[in-house]
Amino acid sequence: MSGGGTAPAPAHSWGDAPDLYGPRHDYRESLIARRVRRGGGGGDALDAGAGAGSMALRLAGLGYRVTAVDGSPAFVRRLEGLLAAAPGGPHRALEGDLTRLPVDDDAADVVVCAEVLEHLDDDAAAARELRRVLRPGGLLVVTVPAGPERFDWTDRWAGHRRRYRPEQLRALLAGAGLRDVEVRAWGFPLTGLFHRHVYRPALRRRVAAGGAAAPGGPPHPLVRRAVRLLLEVDTPFTGVAPGWMGLIATARGR
Repeated sequence: MSGGGTAPAPAHSWGDAPDLYGPRHDYRESLIARRVRRGGGGGDALDAGAGAGSMALRLAGLGYRVTAVDGSPAFVRRLEGLLAAAPGGPHRALEGDLTRLPVDDDAADVVVCAEVLEHLDDDAAAARELRRVLRPGGLLVVTVPAGPERFDWTDRWAGHRRRYRPEQLRALLAGAGLRDVEVRAWGFPLTGLFHRHVYRPALRRRVAAGGAAAPGGPPHPLVRRAVRLLLEVDTPFTGVAPGWMGLIATARGR
């Protein structure tokens, strides 16, 4: 993996403060939601590594009873409040390790694991847990960053252990006992350009400021909305062109 320059700061502590969720994050979650929606609605959903809860809320909005699991007590407290106000339910938030999920076997019709496996030392153990809690025929959706050769200081800042090639992610999920594994690249062309020319410079300024908001404050909501709409240009290229940003995989439980 190439260095891409030295990291300007230690890894960010994600459990302390939800951070940097912007147009790229929203677009990636929309790709996940579209795949979940194709499988119907209703039933039980698990958000494994739920973070600040935006995906858990999307799942609730699609009509699922959501169990959100995260290893950070700070995030779990946040999730409890968000899910208490979410439609449907009952929903729940649990603290737990993705290599030992606090969830019964065959507990979920849908499992989402978004931008989590790359943080784990033992991603294979986590993949086996995702298969264990997924009901036979249930849907798993996973996203991870793509391209080991693009591993750089932003990955180290985020606490990533690795990036993935499509064949690596496919082998990981199939090796865990999942079936019908399909892996597609996403992020070409605009999301990759956004990452390179907007996200990275903004993050570098933020880190240089000691983690405080970058000078000038966040972009205007209309600007954020316009950028988010522009990223839809990437959708027809998902799985067709090389992904500059990440991989999105779907699989079924046995």
